[in-house]
Amino acid sequence: MAMARSGLILWSMAGAALLVSVGCGSDYKVAPVSGRVVLDNNPLVGASVNFAPIDGSKENNVGAGSYGKTDAEGRYTLKLIENDKAGAAVGRHKVSISLVDQGDPSSEGSIVVDKVPDRYRGSETSLNFEVPAGGTKEADFQLHTNVGS
Repeated sequence: MAMARSGLILWSMAGAALLVSVGCGSDYKVAPVSGRVVLDNNPLVGASVNFAPIDGSKENNVGAGSYGKTDAEGRYTLKLIENDKAGAAVGRHKVSISLVDQGDPSSEGSIVVDKVPDRYRGSETSLNFEVPAGGTKEADFQLHTNVGS
């Protein structure tokens, strides 16, 4: 049961990445992006960081999405989904951060839990970031489990 659930999560993430990159050509600028993620002042280790370009116009190709994984210090570096090149499309992005705890894989009733609060995950995330043309090493996110912290 736990294996099926983790397989479903991986396929869902792959499908979301494919949807973000469908229809995106290479006629957009890319810049290097790295940063750090902390949750309640502690590095968020092993989290998925996803940048999805946004634009008010449906006519503009704003680029492919980007992804990264945080290390032991909560640091990450983005890569483009469509070709694994370093960086992110220049411009505004919705940012989603997630850290899934799949529980005990040997336990039949283990529950999959995301350690990151809902307001920082998925399509309803409250996080945004503007990728500058020159790139940045300061795409940092200070997350809090309690609202107003």
